[in-house]
Amino acid sequence: MLRIQRIDPLNDILGKRYVTFVGGGGKTTLIEYLAAGAVRQGKRVAITTTTKIFAKDPYILTAEKGIDRPDMPSYLRIGGSLEDGKLTGVTFDEIDRMGELFDLVLIEADGSKRLPLKYPAEYEPVIPPRSEMIFVIAGLDGLFCTVREKIFRWELLCDRTGIKADEIIGPDIFLRLFSRDILLKGVDEMQCTIVLNKLDTLALKGNALTLARALQDILPGGKVIASAIPFGIFYAVQKT
Repeated sequence: MLRIQRIDPLNDILGKRYVTFVGGGGKTTLIEYLAAGAVRQGKRVAITTTTKIFAKDPYILTAEKGIDRPDMPSYLRIGGSLEDGKLTGVTFDEIDRMGELFDLVLIEADGSKRLPLKYPAEYEPVIPPRSEMIFVIAGLDGLFCTVREKIFRWELLCDRTGIKADEIIGPDIFLRLFSRDILLKGVDEMQCTIVLNKLDTLALKGNALTLARALQDILPGGKVIASAIPFGIFYAVQKT
């Protein structure tokens, strides 16, 4: 049996200082959703990255003046430098310092080129050691498309698993991505929340429940959420 409950993930992160986001497309959207909710509750919030994120105002660059500034707003993005319209990654020490200045630090620690799924390179993800909670995002819009179309770094996946580039991403391949060498790489199970995003793109919503049930077996210590983030829809799915 499955227990399905409408939730707000903002409630899961309140009281945490460092929250990290890895995996496929939807990380930035989830970060912005949580940041907006925390700001409404009067929290000081910093959005930052150990890789790259799009630069949106307001933002500051640590390469220019560092982090300690008297005019620091209560909500902003912080990057190392600016390259081609993106904020580059900051150091772990800088993230530690952000936690002293802000109530909540939201860290994008992975890239996926806006594709719903990914296979990590050797140097990915870049998860700060102070992370208290890690969201692993995977897009349900990758289902029933080819590996080549919907998986970032599909060449690495094919080379290391034997999966073919033109294979269709069914539940078996989708779940194969939730292994310690792919989407769960470097992730502490007890800190982990899996987010199956783009629930709104599935004609058969039961496919999401089937995957969520299987993921409960793969990661018994973690939490699984099915979501349509732009619509503020989140369901916690638990086995009973």
